[in-house]
Amino acid sequence: MSDVAVIILAAGQGTRMMSDKAKVLHELLGRPMIHYVVEAARTVTDDILVVVGHQREAVKAVLAPYREVRFVVQEEQLGTGHAVMAALPELRGETKDVVILCGDTPLIRPETLGSLLQKHQAAQRQSVTLLVTSLDEPYGYGRVVTDSHGRPMRIIEESDAGPSERLITTVNTGTYCVRVGFLRRFLPALDSENAQGEFYLTDVIAQAYGENLPVDLVEAAASLEVLGVNSRQDLATAERLLKAEQGKTL
Repeated sequence: MSDVAVIILAAGQGTRMMSDKAKVLHELLGRPMIHYVVEAARTVTDDILVVVGHQREAVKAVLAPYREVRFVVQEEQLGTGHAVMAALPELRGETKDVVILCGDTPLIRPETLGSLLQKHQAAQRQSVTLLVTSLDEPYGYGRVVTDSHGRPMRIIEESDAGPSERLITTVNTGTYCVRVGFLRRFLPALDSENAQGEFYLTDVIAQAYGENLPVDLVEAAASLEVLGVNSRQDLATAERLLKAEQGKTL
């Protein structure tokens, strides 16, 4: 689609992987995990921006076969909101909607991205559509706080959440579809007054709610496809699931 772009966040180091290698370069079945994310993105658009930072040249090198990929350098890793802000000037003039993905979600399915984009675009006034999932043990993930009508009010990160908020089982997957005009208006208003001292992309949900702008939720069909690879154990689990999925298609 010529009016849709994908921004893939791939600038982080991933210290919990216990490796000097950038997180997105760790391999699944002999391929860097970022390959799987890019290939899912290709099913919705041919305009893909990858935000790089840590080991940027190595990340660029492994993505060289994908000619549709363009790169944005995030000189300082100041959070997800900061990363998307760095990419905004590189969007093409005709772009109306942006799908934002994390580079560490190699199991994300094209069908899931297609459903997210379809629901977002079907609602003409939609500002943000957020992909969520429900977890029995949501430790480490941002919780989606809703009002009495089920409308998303804000996303609270684990490190900033209070006891009651940590009981919420609906979590943010880090995958969004957002109107470009909304991003241009609200990203500059982000602040870093939080436990991590970062500019959270998640804060745009509260901004939208505060101005009564429409935000919708899409539930992922399977939690495992949208959870990030944050550790060696996660990597092994993702590889096992990917191998099983490939076995079904043979």
